[in-house]
Amino acid sequence: MTTEQQAVLFVDDEQNVLNSFKRLLHDEPWHLFFADSGDRGLDILKKEKIDLVVSDVRMPGMDGITFLKRVKSLYPHIVRIFLSGHADHKAVVQALADGSAQQLLPKPWKNEEMKEVLRGALKQAAELKKKNERLQKIINSLPSLPAMPHTYLKVKKCLTDVNSVSIDQIADLIEEDTSISAELLRWANSSLFGQRNQVDTVKRAVLVLGLVIVEGLVLSESVFSSVAPRTTAGFDLKGFQSHSIACGITAKLLISELPYMDPKDEERAFTAGLLHDIGKLIEARYLDEQFKKIIITAREKKITLLKAEQEILGTTHEAIGGYLADWWSLPSFIVNTIRWHHEPASCHTDRDIIAAVHVADVLVQQFALGSSGNYSIPEADPEIWARFNLSEETLSSIRESVIQMSA
Repeated sequence: MTTEQQAVLFVDDEQNVLNSFKRLLHDEPWHLFFADSGDRGLDILKKEKIDLVVSDVRMPGMDGITFLKRVKSLYPHIVRIFLSGHADHKAVVQALADGSAQQLLPKPWKNEEMKEVLRGALKQAAELKKKNERLQKIINSLPSLPAMPHTYLKVKKCLTDVNSVSIDQIADLIEEDTSISAELLRWANSSLFGQRNQVDTVKRAVLVLGLVIVEGLVLSESVFSSVAPRTTAGFDLKGFQSHSIACGITAKLLISELPYMDPKDEERAFTAGLLHDIGKLIEARYLDEQFKKIIITAREKKITLLKAEQEILGTTHEAIGGYLADWWSLPSFIVNTIRWHHEPASCHTDRDIIAAVHVADVLVQQFALGSSGNYSIPEADPEIWARFNLSEETLSSIRESVIQMSA
């Protein structure tokens, strides 16, 4: 196998499925490996350099969920995809939420769609590999990665079993943290969620906002409280938080205009926008001296923090934040948005959410709302920008809405 040739491992206990992959992909420029069990898949991973793993969910012995959890733990750089034709929906959804896999493909599949997904996943793997060496040096230099915020951990555990947990129990958990309770009440009463009557209890706020938004707000507030440094010279933390809020609102507004969208994607875009720049907080908190140099470089050269990070660290807040989000097992749409919001074309999963946050990030800086730390406004990907059909009238309307909603 040449060094340029990428490798894919397929794991399925049905030999006819593995044979189908062999026939389908025989003319692709990839090195293909096949295993009929999770154990044999792990044996191959010990011996070969694999870029992408595609695993069936239901297999005898070690099932696909257990297998991909092992892959994530042992080889976190490998892109992971579930292949499922069964109705074990709850377990698969939970495994996706835990980050065991970044994507779910149907079984049976459409051949051209399968090829397109695999090409996109391998492109993503190649981009990760380019960034990985410098990123790993930075991660290894940290005394320890920050733990997942305690309040979010409790709420997430509660939300994973909404069928047996009441709204009262969720509200009680949130009320243990006064700052998060206040944040939920503030958002529940904002024009973003269209409330005409005053929302004055956490329980009512949970009902108004919905569980996806509640989880996102709890996560965002918990992360900022636990990870953000108290102060960093040259970096406006209050302005940074305002930038993140405005980005979340803008992303929600943008995605609401796309046709055929799942309403939950608006909520996911809002959460992803709030958290997209978490890597900057990690740099400010744990790489203080280097982060000061990044700010000085960006200011003196009138460039973005992204370019300054590449000069000083050899990696970026995208890569650092994405690594932490993956380590925390955050939902894949959050991990992918954090990791690819400056390079949306490099990720073929959660495309619309990443696209909305990418454009929102640029717009919020053009609108001069909050502070991202940049000394130059980043340029949007032209194809991604064109997807939203943004006229001057639309831009003016979005700006006024974001100002009103984030006040």
